[in-house]
Amino acid sequence: MSRAFVSEHGASTLVRSTEESARNTAEVYRAIEPGFDFEVRQGRNGWMIARLRKDGSFESWVEE
Repeated sequence: MSRAFVSEHGASTLVRSTEESARNTAEVYRAIEPGFDFEVRQGRNGWMIARLRKDGSFESWVEE
């Protein structure tokens, strides 16, 4: 299933310089926000974390 990810205008999206760092951060968010899924995506000259609803639809980008 293809998912469309959109940027929220004006948001301060968290961008990590390495995929490993983003994956580690996503693991933390999975523990503190169990009602959501988190996926690491490349973009904005780094790695970002998408917050997804349990049905797989996009909720938001993880912000700083």
